[in-house]
Amino acid sequence: MTDFSDNNPTRPLPGEECGAFVISLDFELAWGTRGRPAASKVGPYLDGARDAIRVMLDLFEEFNVSATWATVGALLMAQPGAQRRHRMITNSRFSDIPAGDHISAPNWYAEDLLDQILRCSVPQEIGCHTLTHLYVNTQPEGCSELADELDLFLELFEELRLPRPRSFVFPKAYQAHFDLLAERNFYAYRGPEDRWYESLPGTLPAAGIRLADSVAGFTPRVRRCEHHSRNLWMIPASQFYSPFMGVGRYVPLQSRVRKAVNGLNHAAKYGGVYHLWTHPFNMGYRTDELMLGFRQILDHAATLRSEGRLEIRTMAEHKPSAVSRAA
Repeated sequence: MTDFSDNNPTRPLPGEECGAFVISLDFELAWGTRGRPAASKVGPYLDGARDAIRVMLDLFEEFNVSATWATVGALLMAQPGAQRRHRMITNSRFSDIPAGDHISAPNWYAEDLLDQILRCSVPQEIGCHTLTHLYVNTQPEGCSELADELDLFLELFEELRLPRPRSFVFPKAYQAHFDLLAERNFYAYRGPEDRWYESLPGTLPAAGIRLADSVAGFTPRVRRCEHHSRNLWMIPASQFYSPFMGVGRYVPLQSRVRKAVNGLNHAAKYGGVYHLWTHPFNMGYRTDELMLGFRQILDHAATLRSEGRLEIRTMAEHKPSAVSRAA
């Protein structure tokens, strides 16, 4: 079997003359903030999320870019025909979740945003980010809980007559029970970024290296997709487009852009997938600045595409010729 290792990517592989650019967006709003220490600080981000998503969709139309919107199903529980899903939040562990819709509880429900995404003139992929932003228990006992979330999510989408999702993103990158994805005919899931320093003991060493890496704008790791099982593929993440929060407060905008451009150039030169990801609500604060950088990234990607050196596709659109099959 051909060795598709990334250890020494001196040239594109045969049949892989250009690399790929993938954008995945964790479409979760306030569901993604529950139980997190920083949740009390994200109000301004959530308040600006709708404007940010509108601008993002305008940019996707301008540059002809399709992205993957990994959606928390609970955002759609206010949709007609989905009221039964409210039974999920009668459990005491969801006591902080208000009933309502996008008007009365706009940080928790987003049927209006889904409509905008689906009406985008450039088709967008709607993926799955679990029903309630479940942090997956990676132990065997967590299997049934994830199965319930997936089945309720798929049931919800069927009732709302939405396309069956083919891409999946694990909340907070707690990844396990991949056989459940394959059994439910998911085609792709986002793999973690290759950031060795996150496993260092304590919080300061990792934060320091993360800051230095972000400010310097070093080329992110650009890898090739890996076959997992059956028809399931891992699409590795390359870079988080960070908000001006936490370490990101100290990272200049152009450092984010430089890192992304380096990743795009690497994929165009050597093949592989440069995979940029973020949360749309991350763009809700200092939106103009972040969208300026996002525009520069999309513009560079579009230039590489026009030169025949890069493809732009969703997670579910990768081609077998551009992936490596794991041993």
